[in-house]
Amino acid sequence: MKSEHLSNLHPGWVVGGWLVAIAVTALIYLGGIGLGLVPADDEAAVWVSISIVVGFFAGGFFVGLRWAEAPILHGMAITLFSVLVWFVTQLFGEPMSPQSLTTALGLILLQLVASVGGGWTGRRVALGGAVGA
Repeated sequence: MKSEHLSNLHPGWVVGGWLVAIAVTALIYLGGIGLGLVPADDEAAVWVSISIVVGFFAGGFFVGLRWAEAPILHGMAITLFSVLVWFVTQLFGEPMSPQSLTTALGLILLQLVASVGGGWTGRRVALGGAVGA
């Protein structure tokens, strides 16, 4: 892809895409709780995963749609920003258990796939679905 250069990566779009992703994720999860769709037991992990995938896809899609340059880099940067926020919260909170750390790494992988896929899809929509653009 011709547009994947670090010079096309804009921190403002990364933060904006992350904010959209977090807002949509929270909306879906809290909406599911409000409607009584999210169970109180261990099955809630499925709803967490679904809301993260949809939310970060929406964040990547937003950035890819508005700024069609470097959608993969922007999706990766959105996820890296999540890791940075997580790291800062770990500095001031109590450390995670190894099992919680494994779960967090799995959710970060979900964020990465969803935000890159959303960015790529948003770019395709912005460019009119052109192949090879």
